[in-house]
Amino acid sequence: MTGDALSLALFPVRTGLNLSALLAIGFALHAALGVVGRDGFARLRWPGFLAAGLVVIFAGLRLVMLNAQMGDGTTWFVPDLFELSWVALGPSTMALVGASLALTFGLLVRSRIVLAAGAVLAASGFALTGHTQGLTDPGLAPPAVALHVLIAGFWVAAPLTLWPVASLADGPLLTRLERFSRFAVAAIPLLVVLGVWLAWRLAGGFAPLFGSTYGRLLVLKLVVTLGAMGIGALNKQVVTEKMKDTPAVGRHWLRRTLAIETTLFIVAIVAVSAATTIGAPGA
Repeated sequence: MTGDALSLALFPVRTGLNLSALLAIGFALHAALGVVGRDGFARLRWPGFLAAGLVVIFAGLRLVMLNAQMGDGTTWFVPDLFELSWVALGPSTMALVGASLALTFGLLVRSRIVLAAGAVLAASGFALTGHTQGLTDPGLAPPAVALHVLIAGFWVAAPLTLWPVASLADGPLLTRLERFSRFAVAAIPLLVVLGVWLAWRLAGGFAPLFGSTYGRLLVLKLVVTLGAMGIGALNKQVVTEKMKDTPAVGRHWLRRTLAIETTLFIVAIVAVSAATTIGAPGA
């Protein structure tokens, strides 16, 4: 397989890894921070187990495909080059696998401490590799990536844990919305600030940020994030109040806003996956 074909094949792997890891982080944080109460842990287990399993699968595929890229393109596994592949992705892979195990164990034993540790470990997996590690002077960029991913995961999981299913009564649903908003008010603006700074840092300035394919993909992700932030503000200021006054109307609006957020999240994840697969930083 040629290098271009491998890059194209890597794109869905990166997209799957980004999405499953963000969901795993989000599920862990929603449970750890009490957005989902202990009585809701049982319903969170199977989605959490699925996300954790997919993280392991996609992280393994990413490692195998890097090994293939290092070869001549005629085979998927080059034993002599695996050590180099492991140097590049080994620490990140171990962090992601460890985080998946922590999420699984934490949901089984209902340990919020283990779940929080798993979320942090998963986020650190993205800081241990990627374009920030390729900067001449990474500085604060890797920990900024970890924090950025941690907050993004908390937000991306919201449409699933806050979705107004019939089995979730109005009272517990309103409690989830209020607990989520309590953390989101401070965390999501920080997510945007970190996103702008990281995009500027990775692209090598504002000119390459708007003048290169890599930079424009990051700008697209930022624009979509701002749109999702506006929907989130609507949820907090309007939808939550409607849930208090007229729950049936509130549920209707909540479904609509969460559906829009889901679409925006998917666009943002695809843009980031494309940037980290096809594009390259200007710095």
